[in-house]
Amino acid sequence: MAGKESLDKPVAPASRSWWWWLLPALVIVPWLGQPPLGWWPLGFVANVPYLLVVSEGSFGRRGYWMLFLGAFLYWALTLQGLRLAHPVIYVCWLVLAAYLAVYRVLFVVATKRLVARGVPLAISAPLLWVGMECIRNYMLSGVSAAMLGHTMADVPIMIQIADLGGSYAVSFVLVVVNVAFFETATWFLRRSKGERPFPVSSCALAGVLIVATLGYGAFRLNEPTGEPTTTFALIGRNEPIEYFQDEGRELAIFEAYARQSILAARESPQPVDVVVWPESMFTGTLPWMIGDGNAEQAMEYGLSVEEVRRRLGEFRSSFRARTQLLQQRMTLPDRPAPDLLVGCGVVDYGEKTRVYSGLLHLNDRGAVKHWYAKTHLVMFGEYIPVVEWLPVIRDWIPDDIGLADGDEPRFMPVRQTSVLPNICIETAVERVAMHHLQRLRDTDGLPEVIATVSNDGWFDDSSVVQHHKRCAQLVAVSCRRPILSAANNGPTCWIDSRGVVVEQIPQGGVGNLFARPRIDSREAFTLTLGDWPARLCGLALLATLCWRRRVVSDSSDEDPGDGDPDDNEPVPSA
Repeated sequence: MAGKESLDKPVAPASRSWWWWLLPALVIVPWLGQPPLGWWPLGFVANVPYLLVVSEGSFGRRGYWMLFLGAFLYWALTLQGLRLAHPVIYVCWLVLAAYLAVYRVLFVVATKRLVARGVPLAISAPLLWVGMECIRNYMLSGVSAAMLGHTMADVPIMIQIADLGGSYAVSFVLVVVNVAFFETATWFLRRSKGERPFPVSSCALAGVLIVATLGYGAFRLNEPTGEPTTTFALIGRNEPIEYFQDEGRELAIFEAYARQSILAARESPQPVDVVVWPESMFTGTLPWMIGDGNAEQAMEYGLSVEEVRRRLGEFRSSFRARTQLLQQRMTLPDRPAPDLLVGCGVVDYGEKTRVYSGLLHLNDRGAVKHWYAKTHLVMFGEYIPVVEWLPVIRDWIPDDIGLADGDEPRFMPVRQTSVLPNICIETAVERVAMHHLQRLRDTDGLPEVIATVSNDGWFDDSSVVQHHKRCAQLVAVSCRRPILSAANNGPTCWIDSRGVVVEQIPQGGVGNLFARPRIDSREAFTLTLGDWPARLCGLALLATLCWRRRVVSDSSDEDPGDGDPDDNEPVPSA
């Protein structure tokens, strides 16, 4: 039998020449399935180049370096929009691409080891791929962009299983299909030599999973949802952003969004209950200030504590007066003033001065009813690890980098709808919104809508913005909650609880969306179980990488100075 022969006979090292056509495939095939082109059918074959590497017995350390190069080029191309934020980010962009490339190399190493120990590729590959995605979604604050499951973001029937296991569930099914396609293609190419039997088991598993996925998706898509209760106006613009903006530019941005909001209130076919502004756009040189100040802050500004407190009161009065003026201009004779849900800087003058990226709920009288501080900051954008211990690097970093993180999620009753506020990357890292909902369920109850504000103006019109939207689509299904996204040059869109983009402003465009999200009373299974299945897959990946067993080989063709750690392990036929 083919499998027994391969166990008894070591596989010769692969030829170096095959890398020159495999290397482009490692870059181009996965990239085409993601934005900006988003050719979703390629999600079913995006992993085939990596599976081909897994099937090769021994190709040496140079082969692994070529594998790393292919993965690095893929990530550099996929995330190239990050470099546009600031010249310093060019280095961070390349470092991030190299970091993410390591995961794909580890996936290949671990999968080869499991296959060498007799675990079928149709089982080992999907489990370890999900484990790899899970680990990278947690390590170093987490990167969820461009998960394999995101290739199906615009195929609603394929992503409904995300409420069972998040984006990981979609990725799992796709990898199984990739394996079936790969093994079938391999059998077809080598059938004349009789080297491999037809892969019945992998094709059957892929068929069962696809039928189950489509059946479950059709069922979920046809389930009824509740009636809408609140009208939200999502304000989207394309205001250029720079790290070093003077007060004049900051006020100009505020005034542009104010004019757009007034226009939205007058254009709406029905009364607007809530107007939503993107992240930080409401600041306009006047952040919301909390706390009463202390002696240290008074000394810093050359004032007494009482003078600091008086000035803080004056700032808060000015903030409310400006808000009320804006709301008055949005008020029509037959329509009341709307509430505001706005991205705004928050400065806490408590025991220690802290600056937050906040989302404020202002009622129709301009008073701050609730506010939320961003809990998940952007690495290299809002904080840089260990920079406090590297003063030389600190001098290179723009002054705006260095926000404090919030401590917990917020349940915001906004008119007739309860809202979970998220800011920026918090809908781009799937676990954040999921964990927020899990925490609130046991205290205030589950919010009905996720409102997220973002400032993607840093990335111009690159595909990074589309990756952000796809993350939000999968989050909507994973949590079974509609997502209302207001962004500056980003995904200003209304996504329903099925992950379908109901309406959106074209990237780089200017406009308003009037969203009336339907209330979904379904509770996703992910909110009960969390992402523990994916975490177990992550543990399996780590255990496989740590479990190393060498088998002595008599092959004279091996290059002991150029082999990978498991070169001497015989690889059974797939």
